Amino acid sequence: MNAPAVADTDDLSIEALATRTGVTVRNIRAYTTAGLLPPPRLRGRLGLYDDDHAQRLALIRELREQGFGIEAIRRIFGRAPASVWGDLVAVARSMSGSLFASETPVVVPAKAIAAKWKGQMTPALLARATKAGLMRELPDGQVQMLSPALGQVAEELAALGLPLEQVIGMQETMARTLRTVARHWLRTLADSLLAGDAIDAERTAQLLEKARPLATGAVQAAFPVILQQELDTLLRKAA
Repeated sequence: MNAPAVADTDDLSIEALATRTGVTVRNIRAYTTAGLLPPPRLRGRLGLYDDDHAQRLALIRELREQGFGIEAIRRIFGRAPASVWGDLVAVARSMSGSLFASETPVVVPAKAIAAKWKGQMTPALLARATKAGLMRELPDGQVQMLSPALGQVAEELAALGLPLEQVIGMQETMARTLRTVARHWLRTLADSLLAGDAIDAERTAQLLEKARPLATGAVQAAFPVILQQELDTLLRKAA
């Protein structure tokens, strides 16, 4: 894939560049200050931008939409040749939303959730579950269960007598801890990919694809061991 197509430009003002690329003037200035976009050519006091600025800005926009941070984009520009920039966007686009997520989300009417939990699912608890990233409230008032299996676990815990508030609290703790683990794993992978003089888009795709079973397998393998260790510690303290 090549970089996002932008019509030829020549001697554009910052306002015209913003109109052409769909990036705000404020963000263009911010990207320039951050070193992602070269400074404009000056004609007197007027800053002028050209096709190179527009092409790079279109790529920045694409990368930002795929979730890349400013520092990550800076490192990509600094270490990856321009010839692979478009390939990296293609990899990010193809992986986004589909690489690690193994379940298909299920949309459930809010009334159905309220009925299932017999009044325990208050707006406050639903907001907590949403904030933890376990559910998503849709504009039409329905709720998207991002992990139906996790919802089933919650129901089974409730069947054992745990109040819904405690179940959501357990899931909040789990989500918070696993989010930290995930960030560390992904940052380590990103650092590895950006360590060389150039980025190999094909190797990037292969590494990310193989990382999926390794990451989820590591959590599945480690959690029972840690759970048993914590149980043993709890029993010793209670003795």
